[in-house]
Amino acid sequence: MLATNNKIVIFDTTMRDGELTPGVKMNLQEKIGIAQLLEQMGVDAIEVGYPGRYEKDFEEIFEISKVIKTSTICGLASSDREEIITVAQALAPAAKARIHTYTNVNLSNQSRQSEAEVLAVIKDSISLARNYCDDVEWSAFDATRSELDFLCKSIEVAINSGATTISIPDSLGLMLPEQFAQFLENIFNKVIHINDAIVSVHCHDDLGMAVENSLTALTCGVRQIECAINGLGARKGNADLEKIVQGVLNDGEFQIEIDTSLISIASELVAQITGIEKEK
Repeated sequence: MLATNNKIVIFDTTMRDGELTPGVKMNLQEKIGIAQLLEQMGVDAIEVGYPGRYEKDFEEIFEISKVIKTSTICGLASSDREEIITVAQALAPAAKARIHTYTNVNLSNQSRQSEAEVLAVIKDSISLARNYCDDVEWSAFDATRSELDFLCKSIEVAINSGATTISIPDSLGLMLPEQFAQFLENIFNKVIHINDAIVSVHCHDDLGMAVENSLTALTCGVRQIECAINGLGARKGNADLEKIVQGVLNDGEFQIEIDTSLISIASELVAQITGIEKEK
């Protein structure tokens, strides 16, 4: 699913990252209801879960894959071979499937793994995912705290290995909009084949900047935004889907195919399921 011109891809992670919100758990029927509403809204990609880490997510991805036809169904995996195979199996019934795999690119946090070893892991994991699925997203986990030259090498390897979407997450929500824009511009300038993939951002709200950072990223060439209904997610949450959609529409330069009349219904449904009201 390559973005064309100014089409913005909306990637919803309410059911995957949203379940990392303290106290939040969703069952299969609740997730099916959310997924069907997201599909009606016109959300491009729906990330349902992480079956290599959470056993219940396998059935949820498998069953939702049977009922959703127009949105892409996505599951998360690390670079681990078994996790990637598990996601592929869970996505087997999907009309449109995406394997989303990630690798930690902040080597200061790694236990003596060399650059060459990490690059080999990226290549092998994406190549494996492409054996099962044409649509593969790769996330550079902890990108904003990694060394820029190595990050750019990692992205180049990911694209050359077949990743169709490259996600640059602010995993700990550490950056301010001006910093984030400069960071992204450096990546776009340094990675030779950056235009061969859709570039995505996944911003956390630890400093209250997830929405602003995500919208700022569009001016740098980013064409997918990862977000969640009511801003659910780990710690302070993710970029809020409603605010992202409104921001894109207000900008006027980009195309977005979301039925905004259904957003408040989705917000109320998720609030009812989770017991967490949307912040005004």
